[in-house]
Amino acid sequence: MKRNSPALVAAILMIFSIGSSAQTFSEQSSAFGVDHSFRAKGLMGGGAIFFDADQDGDEDLYLNGGLNRDDLYLNNGSGQFAKAGNNNGLEVTLQYNTTASISGDIDNDGDRDLFVCTWETSSDIMARNLLFVNNGDGTFSEVGATTGITQAAFTIGANFLDYNRDGYLDIHVINHIEQPGFLFDSTGLIVGFDHDCFANFFYRNNGDGTFSEVASQLGTDDSGCALAALASDYDLDGDVDVFIANDFGPFLVPNILYQNDYPNDAFRDVSNASGAGIPMYGMGITAGDYDQDLDLDYYITNLGTNVLLENRGGNFVDVAGAAQVESTFAALDSSEFATGWGTAFFDIDNDTWLDLFVANGRIPSLSTLPTAVEDANRLYYNNGDKTFSEVTEQSGVGDTGYGRGMAYADIDADGDLDFVLINQNEFGGKTKFYRNDSDNGNHFVQFHLVGKESNRDAYGAKLWLHAGGQTFLREIDGGGGSFCSQSSSIVHYGLGDIDQVDSLRIDWPNGHVDHLGSYAIDERHTIEEGFVTSTRDLVGSGDWTISPKPLPGRQLAIATAASVDEDYELTLFSVTGQVMLRQELRLQTGTTTLLLPEELAAGYYSLQLRSRTQRELFKLIVP
Repeated sequence: MKRNSPALVAAILMIFSIGSSAQTFSEQSSAFGVDHSFRAKGLMGGGAIFFDADQDGDEDLYLNGGLNRDDLYLNNGSGQFAKAGNNNGLEVTLQYNTTASISGDIDNDGDRDLFVCTWETSSDIMARNLLFVNNGDGTFSEVGATTGITQAAFTIGANFLDYNRDGYLDIHVINHIEQPGFLFDSTGLIVGFDHDCFANFFYRNNGDGTFSEVASQLGTDDSGCALAALASDYDLDGDVDVFIANDFGPFLVPNILYQNDYPNDAFRDVSNASGAGIPMYGMGITAGDYDQDLDLDYYITNLGTNVLLENRGGNFVDVAGAAQVESTFAALDSSEFATGWGTAFFDIDNDTWLDLFVANGRIPSLSTLPTAVEDANRLYYNNGDKTFSEVTEQSGVGDTGYGRGMAYADIDADGDLDFVLINQNEFGGKTKFYRNDSDNGNHFVQFHLVGKESNRDAYGAKLWLHAGGQTFLREIDGGGGSFCSQSSSIVHYGLGDIDQVDSLRIDWPNGHVDHLGSYAIDERHTIEEGFVTSTRDLVGSGDWTISPKPLPGRQLAIATAASVDEDYELTLFSVTGQVMLRQELRLQTGTTTLLLPEELAAGYYSLQLRSRTQRELFKLIVP
């Protein structure tokens, strides 16, 4: 039931603007070759990961099975999937009740490994989590017991991060109920929760193939009943912080935001000081700059009213009501609460604005907190004015199964984002695979980052894209925010009608910064850390040298050191990566001088020289 008729009108107009198709998404699990059902215990768990398992350049799909075996589906490059063979090392998951999973290159060897969360073994015995090393030949080896992954708990999620910026991925693990308990009124009616919850784990990567559990040393061994956690640099200070969505927050521990105190080996709880410590039934988190003001905002799903935390300089204000994304009640019944799980900010129509998806699905609760059996997912279209319009029905994603995890990727390399939704097998629920059928002519650009000094997956990197007179921020995370799941780590920008990328700044996880020039649109680009020679003060490349600062009169002298006669593009970037000057010039043997604009402010800049065969970057001080 739509409660806001103006929003409905805007939503209908948006759908028609996307193209000629009747709806944005179509369910294609059978056509894609994915036949999957999550067999749950206690209606908990259900995750998916998009990642390139076999290093062939496309996004494969890993799906938790719960009490069934986990499955890996390999992409043939066009969005068609085939289930991997039975003897690839993953068959051991049949012995466990798996709940969630994440993927990351723990040893920086060029292929992605798997961390799989468990609740119990198939014999109802509390179990440790599983760590699968990718052997690079289509098989995996489970090495958790020998690498330090030995603690057992009701684990419901995890995230990869490089908290100490040493180039190796650490693992933050979140846990749920250890011993259930309840609060009663004088008549014996249950009116609240009094559970004991497992403390969370934190595995530091020792860089030698082993891990050490250091949660108590870092101050992250809280015992909230967590359901999702996301490593994200909320204060943009160059290190990743940790945001935890806790279940039963009104009775137990509210959401937690841990600020990374790098270079100190510790985290600080800033939940209350930042406004992030909201007591709710937190179930999923997604980060994104929804209002394009160049900081990261956070959406948290709930049993009941969801929360949109708008970032205002490192402090947060809940604006879900004003933005029209509260999703308090089930779509079919305004007296029963909706229950949100997996969630993601992603641009469904490539118009530059991040839209929002929420996977809904029932879980039984107190009589004072009734939950709907038929609880449709929600898709919200970003109107570009800090409000959203709900477009669930028009978009074709209003499934009412017991939804849990969700993840997105451009699985068919056509420039728009598709997504998978995990439905639990209650009442015959099946996993849904939604293909994006938008055809509106909007442009896009994608970037696959490869760390060298940083962790190879570039988890924790931030990208600042300058195009069309605007700047757009993205961050790469290591999974765990969308309930039990992890979306593709390929960075996607919708560009609308912008037909040129001016420049790109990359803040790598280890602190290195690259300022890069223009990139072709409607393509995917792979960028290795340091592909452009690292910025420095004085350079002699064999072809030219350049002064670290302009000569008197703001003349910039470029002296060649060899026989050169070629056209170059000179681009001057600000410290944030914005293009301040772009000019064609021809470098020849000798010294070429360039007069910098008088209006250029004094300060530090990066200057790029690029020809058809060469690209170099220099530091430049303008007095």
